[in-house]
Amino acid sequence: MIEIRNLCKSYGSQQAVKSISLSLPDSRVTALVGPNGSGKTTLLKCLLGLVFPDSGEIVTGSGAGYMPQVPLFPKNLRVSEILRTLSIMEKTDAVFQERLLEELEVRKFESRYFGELSGGMKQKVNIVQCFGTDRKAYVIDEPTASLDPHMSLYLKNLIRERKKGGASVLFTSHIMSEVEEVADNVALLVDGHLILHETSEEILKKSGAKDMESALHSFWLSAENHV
Repeated sequence: MIEIRNLCKSYGSQQAVKSISLSLPDSRVTALVGPNGSGKTTLLKCLLGLVFPDSGEIVTGSGAGYMPQVPLFPKNLRVSEILRTLSIMEKTDAVFQERLLEELEVRKFESRYFGELSGGMKQKVNIVQCFGTDRKAYVIDEPTASLDPHMSLYLKNLIRERKKGGASVLFTSHIMSEVEEVADNVALLVDGHLILHETSEEILKKSGAKDMESALHSFWLSAENHV
């Protein structure tokens, strides 16, 4: 369980996050959505401890595994060196990590320098470093934005597996079909405000729309006229 309570964050005179309270329960996948500039990135950074909020608090049982949209590991390190370093720094689930290494075929290029890898190979390392840790929470930024269909399906199944194991998973996405497919709950931010946090079924029911994209679009428009 992750609890975000009355979180506020400003950059100068610009208030990016405006008194957000949000519960992210165990064994649930929550999608964080909203238009560009809505505060999603700031909220993620606060959650991960990358920036300090002005007020409010975040309560977690332990640190979260994090999968950024673009992995930025040192180019002059070999993949094996990166994974070895992470295993020292993090609480690694050795059995699960070994399974990921085999299924993603990372062993085939673990002796290569990270800077030499293709985009797809880098994302495989990114998946291993995130989900190879033994965490109760995982934060994923635009999980399938740069993945091919095969890897996208693999990652979605991995998210479901970690959820089934009791973890809380939070991900951001602009792909509404992905949100509808994977998320149990959806949290909508508009202009730094948390507009709604409901199950996917409740959002569709309240909006009367046939799909998530149409449903959230109607809430966005309504919120933009009132915030």
